[in-house]
Amino acid sequence: MHRIRSLTVLAASLVAISLLPDVAHAKRKSPLEGKPVVVRKLELRKLRFGITPFVGMSLSQTFVHKGYVGGKLHFDFTDWIGIQAKFAYGVINRDAKLLKALNDESGGLPRGIPTGTPENQSLAPVRTLADFNSPAPLLHDFQSGLTRNNWLASFDVVFKPFSGKLGLFSGIFTEYDMYLFAGLGLANFGRHYPNARSTSDLLGLDTANGSPTYCRDGDSTNRECYLHPVKPDTGLKVGPSFGGGVNIFLADFASLNLDVHDIMTYNNAAGLNSTTTDVPPKVDRQDANWNHNVMFSLGVTFYLPPKAKRSVLKVGGKAVKTQ
Repeated sequence: MHRIRSLTVLAASLVAISLLPDVAHAKRKSPLEGKPVVVRKLELRKLRFGITPFVGMSLSQTFVHKGYVGGKLHFDFTDWIGIQAKFAYGVINRDAKLLKALNDESGGLPRGIPTGTPENQSLAPVRTLADFNSPAPLLHDFQSGLTRNNWLASFDVVFKPFSGKLGLFSGIFTEYDMYLFAGLGLANFGRHYPNARSTSDLLGLDTANGSPTYCRDGDSTNRECYLHPVKPDTGLKVGPSFGGGVNIFLADFASLNLDVHDIMTYNNAAGLNSTTTDVPPKVDRQDANWNHNVMFSLGVTFYLPPKAKRSVLKVGGKAVKTQ
């Protein structure tokens, strides 16, 4: 009995001795506990300005595709949030397939028969009998109301939730970030055919809806003016701005920038009546709708100051030197 008691005390003592180091170890707190996983992180964005010249192209215009040149200025408060101002000016205009089809002599919009004398062709064309029942406006009326985008601008808040390192061909390594942005957008529109004149303009007809002389040509009502009123929707439009992109860093002071940007505007691109509730027809805000002005751009961003900072690890309020 005494021997069993002795063995029990010895076993308990051995267990206690084996647990003591673990208990002591558990009570010790690592000086790196709660610190960031990555130390001396390269802060490529924090408190830096970025200047981005770019070229771009439209992705969603119905009638006229655009080529843009522009610039973007941004400032990052931290590595993940900042603000930007952007401006893009249209320098190239290319007719879309739809516009080419509408302008096509063989199958596009009806053109009508020129009127007036050979010396004076200022009178409006007249619809032929073959096109008399066509619901489409004559080509010159459509062209007089068609608009295109001249420039885009925006002021946005930028959010950069993703960043990291990128490897190419197992030998080239660089940093990247992906970002989203949203804010206020501006878009300016002008006439695509500035010299085109509508029927009412050519004949000097009164187009004030509700007027007793509305679209009156002498004693008769002009059918083209009455059924196909024209009003180009030009000028500045305001709408929401949003998009996203990616920066691929070429160096601490420069990155390749790919960006997709959409500015929504409420406008009437064709400048024609599209409702059936107004008698006689008229062009007003009811004929407008929300349009997407999407632009894809490629640019190079230059950062100021050119040298990026590295984060400093602090333990107990003091900076710690790391490799």
